Amino acid sequence: MSALAEVGARLRRAGLTEGALLAWSGTHRLSLLRQRLSGLSARPPVPAAAPLALFVAGAELPADSLRMLEPLDDLLAAGLVERKQHLVRANVAVVPLGNSLLVCDRADAPDSEDHVCWPDDSSYHLASAIGPGRRARWIDLACGSAFAPLARPELAAEIRGVDLNARAVRLAQIGAALTHCRHLSIAEADIGDSHPPAALVTCNAPIPGDPDASIWRRTDHAFFARMWPAARASTAPGGEIITHTTLDAVPSDLAGQVVTVVYTPPGERGYAVTWWVPDAPALRIVAQRALTPARPHLDSQDREDALAGRLVPLDSGAC
Repeated sequence: MSALAEVGARLRRAGLTEGALLAWSGTHRLSLLRQRLSGLSARPPVPAAAPLALFVAGAELPADSLRMLEPLDDLLAAGLVERKQHLVRANVAVVPLGNSLLVCDRADAPDSEDHVCWPDDSSYHLASAIGPGRRARWIDLACGSAFAPLARPELAAEIRGVDLNARAVRLAQIGAALTHCRHLSIAEADIGDSHPPAALVTCNAPIPGDPDASIWRRTDHAFFARMWPAARASTAPGGEIITHTTLDAVPSDLAGQVVTVVYTPPGERGYAVTWWVPDAPALRIVAQRALTPARPHLDSQDREDALAGRLVPLDSGAC
């Protein structure tokens, strides 16, 4: 086991798990948790929750309250924390995600071009949209912190994530190492670079017009002119492409079976998941599903419901 894998195992034993996160904060949904972090970081430190307060809420804690994480030298050497006299501060967020540990920028980190964003609901929509089953290979384009592969590592024997943001690649690699996810590799590469064909190709695409500085959160339509052909070129015969985009970013001339489900209410900008099987007989469906507390994100069942006509059909120009 690598040094970082041993550190990850120690973090989980110390309480950096989804179950402990739920008990401590009332949720394990990271996109919802962000709204609660300021209150959580202001709580008096409780020893059992110290790892969560440090790595999730971003609190600065006395070193003697973190004895369950000792030796701290491993965390310092990995760049996960810094120590100023008797106080310890996390340099990045290390957050439980299923049985994995995801590494991204702290929720209070300033916006910047190489900012590695805290997971939002789009990450959950994409990861939940992938149907069950073990594939030989999965490629996640513009992977960022590798949320989807770390959330669903059981879905492929080999998983490859690529991103242009060198810092995102580095943090995703640390997350994979902490998780001891040896079949996940992350590389700095462009979506248009040559990739070995995969049975599953995914992309949580940046959003045109997003005001954030981070390249993970903003782009122009030229990205999509490259992304769709790149995804097709990376797909093995009979393979599937799953994306999270705005509805207007989905071309009307994609060949094969294209199922798009929009989850934003009518009249708002249409955010959607698209399931594309290029080698299937031609079929195009655009439908809408309202989110509910019981099902707050799209999932693979929505594709089946759209194909079966159980969702509200939607004119693609309606959003």
